[in-house]
Amino acid sequence: MTRVSSFGQQSLMVNTLMENQKRVFEGQRQVATGKKTDEYAGLKSATNTVLSSRSFMARVDTFQTTIKTVRGKLDANDVQIEGMLSSMEALKDNIQVALANNQAEGFSELLDQTFKFMVNGLNTNFDGTYLFSGAKTSTVPVNVNTLSDLAALPTVADAFDNSDIGFKAKIADNVDLDFGLVADDVAEESFQVLLDLYNYDQGAGGPLNGELDQTQWDYLQGMLSNITSAIDGLRQNQVKNGLVYERLDLINEQHSDTAVFLEVFVADLEDVDMAEAVTRLNNNQVALEASYQAVSILSDLSLLRYI
Repeated sequence: MTRVSSFGQQSLMVNTLMENQKRVFEGQRQVATGKKTDEYAGLKSATNTVLSSRSFMARVDTFQTTIKTVRGKLDANDVQIEGMLSSMEALKDNIQVALANNQAEGFSELLDQTFKFMVNGLNTNFDGTYLFSGAKTSTVPVNVNTLSDLAALPTVADAFDNSDIGFKAKIADNVDLDFGLVADDVAEESFQVLLDLYNYDQGAGGPLNGELDQTQWDYLQGMLSNITSAIDGLRQNQVKNGLVYERLDLINEQHSDTAVFLEVFVADLEDVDMAEAVTRLNNNQVALEASYQAVSILSDLSLLRYI
């Protein structure tokens, strides 16, 4: 006669119940978090792939933060250069009007205003650093404030204290970006033109105020080409600044595409299929309820009933 162990059968049913409880708990966690596991070890063979991908995502995020900072500096550069351009173009227009009317009015004041506007632009401090100082970020790039100060120097070049080296930023793996404009590259030619005009106005040929004589007219006419050259130099620096900005946009677009790809890639490895997880949870809950019922029924069975 075959004997049946009530204790053995109860142990088996309890173990099954506990296993079903474990499955239900895990299913509830997956549905609540949307993740296959809450530990990297739970991803098994995909662990290294996920960790490497997340490390790459962190680098991309750092690069994008750097690009945002560089963009801010380039935007500020563009604003200041545009202001300098407008100032020099206004000076040129004023001279052309003076030549057309053979009459100069307020020329000394205009020169002084133009120079001060350029100095203020070149000495702009952005986010704690001087925009046009290059690597000498804490150094004021232009050390004079007026044309008389400039005239007292041995050369125009002595008015600039900026570094010869611009800024550098890492914007991608193995990609270092040289950016930023330095004051002497931007404005030395313009300063020389303004100084020449100032010296003439203050010298024997001046002042350039009131009706122009032929010598004054000829001088101003000859200076127009120098002013035009200085304006072209400012424009070239503005274009250079814009080209760097375009390169940043291109690299940043690549980073954005990479970030989207990595997010989807990592999600495929880490995230659960929610519809599948909910279905599995429902099935496990049904199995758990069945286990509870089976254990309950089994606990009521006893051979004593038949003795």
